[in-house]
Amino acid sequence: MGAGYGTGFSAGFAQDRVSSALEDDIYTVQGLAVDETARSALAARGQALRVGQRRALALVLRRITQRSDYPALPNPDDKAIAQLVAAVQVTGEKTSTVRYLATLTVRFDRTAVRELLRNIGISYSETRAKPTLVLPVFEKGAALALFEDSNVWRAAWDRLDLGASALLPLRLPKGDLQDITTITAEGALAGNEGQLRAMALRYGVENIMVAHAVLSIDLQAGGVPRVDVTLLRFGPRGKSTEVLDYSIEVGQGLDRDLGGAMDRLALRLVTDQQENWKRLTQLTFGTETSLSALVPLRGLAEWLAVRQRLEATAIVRSITLHGISRQDAQVVIDFFGDTDSLVVSLAQRDLHLALIDGFWELRLAKKGRMTTK
Repeated sequence: MGAGYGTGFSAGFAQDRVSSALEDDIYTVQGLAVDETARSALAARGQALRVGQRRALALVLRRITQRSDYPALPNPDDKAIAQLVAAVQVTGEKTSTVRYLATLTVRFDRTAVRELLRNIGISYSETRAKPTLVLPVFEKGAALALFEDSNVWRAAWDRLDLGASALLPLRLPKGDLQDITTITAEGALAGNEGQLRAMALRYGVENIMVAHAVLSIDLQAGGVPRVDVTLLRFGPRGKSTEVLDYSIEVGQGLDRDLGGAMDRLALRLVTDQQENWKRLTQLTFGTETSLSALVPLRGLAEWLAVRQRLEATAIVRSITLHGISRQDAQVVIDFFGDTDSLVVSLAQRDLHLALIDGFWELRLAKKGRMTTK
């Protein structure tokens, strides 16, 4: 490397100088309705704020931790919760002499919440995945359905609260005329590249997941109806197939019970997908690793973009620039967890980390085209 622009840059958790909007959303709860009654409107308002902040904290903690850790999550008192709160926005206030109603937006201090969980040894994740568009395809007999009214599988997904602020954002298509004329159930299952790319372009996503649910009759179980699910994923890296052990028996009275069975199946699938993502990207504070990587550059502006994205990646503890030229930079990345988690987390920031001839190379990811190969 030649003469450079300077060395010795480092960044850590304490600085938190670059905080992306996505990460801010993780620690914010919006649209929280409160309705409290007390001896006066003023007392009811104070009570509503305390109750709302407690509910909001519970939502945030469950959002970033695994379900297995829910029973061990902390339950701070009102004073301690107030110290975790960075801001509260109140809208739609309505009062009577003893009652108070409003809608709250509560934003928590990221560093304070981190410290709360670290002090009791609970791991968590802050890495937001890029949004995935879900296409629920239902197969019954020889018939396939996607946007048709007969698709009870899609109806079950419509009834889910997917949560815009989830770490793994899942989106459903509108199912309007444009969607109907863009992609078919057959095209989704076959991985029709043109149809999938058109849907990705419309909804501003890089990844599409086709959730294929098949209703069949289990003759060995005495003719009991059952549903099996297969996931087909399409994105810039190609196609993958995941056959899930998500079979569910419908029971007697197929027309009456099928909707409920599909609701349970969709909820289970989404919950497991969220939990898998948290496990993959969790911050493991007992395991700190360092990695040296070469960053090919086309100028200082590209380095600034790489550095900003590194700083905004939750799994990264600190970065140190050891040298930089107009062609490349050499950085050491200190991070929590393993390299697989780092690769996945950086990919959500459009940073591509890969082993090239035995050496780590980090570069801005090219906007890949959706492929089914």
